[in-house]
Amino acid sequence: MVQQMILTAFSALGLQGNNFNSQFWFADSATSNHMTNSSSMLENMREYHGSSQIQVANGGHIPITKVGDIAPTFKNVFVSPKLSTSLILVGQLMDDNCDVHFSRNGCLVQD
Repeated sequence: MVQQMILTAFSALGLQGNNFNSQFWFADSATSNHMTNSSSMLENMREYHGSSQIQVANGGHIPITKVGDIAPTFKNVFVSPKLSTSLILVGQLMDDNCDVHFSRNGCLVQD
């Protein structure tokens, strides 16, 4: 149900297509950045040369290999092929001037 709400929010932002909708994305309020294990839907791809890594649940770290954009609203998405799922940082949406509203009926993202 949450996955469908996220896809609906992406659709409202104009983010559609087989590459984007075929992946599961989860909203997260504690992650550091939007992140995915696949760069197939990203534009403006560039190699990541920073020193940051993604800390995973078991305390380990996995490397960030690339950074790209999905749309003007979803910029600087980290890519790590070892990541098991794709995450959307709620705070990053708000930093990018989106309003995010949660209720018992779902989630609404407005740009």
